[in-house]
Amino acid sequence: MRLLIHDVLLIHPEKDFQEKKDILIEDGIIREIDEYIRVSDAEEINGEGKIIVPSLIDTHVHFREPGYEWKENMLTGSMAGAAGGFTGVLCMPNTDPSIDNSAMVNYVRRRAEEINIIKIYPMGAITKGREGKELTELGDMYRAGAKAFSDDGNCVMNSELLRCALEYSKMFDVPIVEHCEDVNLSSEGSINWGKTATILGLKGIPWVAESSIVIRDIFLSQLTGGKIHIAHVSTWQSIEMIKWGKKNNIKVTCEVTPHHLTLTEDYIIKTNYDPDTKVNPPLRTKEDVDSLWKALDEDIIDVIASDHAPHHRDDKEKEYNLAEFGISGIETVIPLIITYGYYERKIPLLKLFKKLSYNPAKIFNIPYTPLAKGLKANLTMIDLNLEKKVNPDEFFSLGKNTPFKGWSLKGWPVLTIVDGKIVYKEGRIVNV
Repeated sequence: MRLLIHDVLLIHPEKDFQEKKDILIEDGIIREIDEYIRVSDAEEINGEGKIIVPSLIDTHVHFREPGYEWKENMLTGSMAGAAGGFTGVLCMPNTDPSIDNSAMVNYVRRRAEEINIIKIYPMGAITKGREGKELTELGDMYRAGAKAFSDDGNCVMNSELLRCALEYSKMFDVPIVEHCEDVNLSSEGSINWGKTATILGLKGIPWVAESSIVIRDIFLSQLTGGKIHIAHVSTWQSIEMIKWGKKNNIKVTCEVTPHHLTLTEDYIIKTNYDPDTKVNPPLRTKEDVDSLWKALDEDIIDVIASDHAPHHRDDKEKEYNLAEFGISGIETVIPLIITYGYYERKIPLLKLFKKLSYNPAKIFNIPYTPLAKGLKANLTMIDLNLEKKVNPDEFFSLGKNTPFKGWSLKGWPVLTIVDGKIVYKEGRIVNV
């Protein structure tokens, strides 16, 4: 393979730097980056209107294997990740059985190597069976390759257990990823607590169900010195607490999803109760959405992650309060962020993509390959001008559950290279 891309904007998140150059990739290695490159026998691409970013990592995906392969499996999840532009993902442990021991961590790693499309890094459970009763063997899972620990989908309600997990995790310098939800407050809720819930007659989930756990976890991090990573933050109150934690040098980081950045609870009414709008935490208010964008721009938010949660249509085509939570999101992260972050809110590309590449790698100690001469290509090319409608029937994911169906978005990935191998190009999975 000899690929020469002319006049393309190269994003270097690790150096807070971008430049417009030619780039030559040969046999999977970046051979040259320069103002003007000319070679023979290369496939040449005009890079005008395109960007190249290194090592995009989605830190929050549910690939459902083992146990729920009809919703998603590691092969279809990997293809969806490649089409979404990601070279690597962190896989959540809420499978059946849970990824709560070293054998399960090894299973995920072996399957990732067999499939060999994108990198799949396992996350181990904090408690056995994610039941919140007994700590797992964190050290065994870390040595087997777990990059972090989480009971995602469930909150660790027992504060003493979480304190112990934070203490142990310090030995390996990895974060505890918390799904912040006081289940006593959120029980049987399916929508944000407030005006929309009242209109629709559905039980609401109040903001304090999330934010009360956020501040508890920040205090436990302060007490122990362990790293806490807040998953899918959704309320302005949580943002204020995370801001306070960072200001006081507590080891807290956080992530936000594209759907919490772009949708409000009002969209549920607009779509006539579409169950594809049902997510956990729920869609919040415009005030919350505005605060999330502000926090992202001010670097209070460290990471953008999909919370990719594919479901079979039978799990979604139910009454709203009975449908499963979650959307199939990994294939729409990039165009949503470019359309509503870069184009609409004028947030610099460098800032946006730092939260999709360098920051995730740094927080979770994941290998990061910059765009540099002599290194294997781990990169994604994105066409900023490519505009098309979201069509879930074209998803590689088995999950077609997206609230963005029919939306016209700009800025789609057109090329994904992992460890020097092209895995996605212009709508096709290749070399698999």
